[in-house]
Amino acid sequence: MKLRALYLTGAFIAAAIPLSVSATPGAADHQAAIAGRQATSATPTCPPGYYWEPDGYAPHGKFRPAHCAPRR
Repeated sequence: MKLRALYLTGAFIAAAIPLSVSATPGAADHQAAIAGRQATSATPTCPPGYYWEPDGYAPHGKFRPAHCAPRR
């Protein structure tokens, strides 16, 4: 009896996966649009007297996010 219930549950899950993917017709287009927006983000602008410093690791090993740094 438990084996039949397991087979029945597996059949429902296997049938539900393709239905959930095909139920959203524009999902692939929506994801492509989001990826395109992220790839073409605006270039950062800093106020006068500052420059854009990209993210990376500082010489002592601490990670620094990208930011506007003052000119020296």
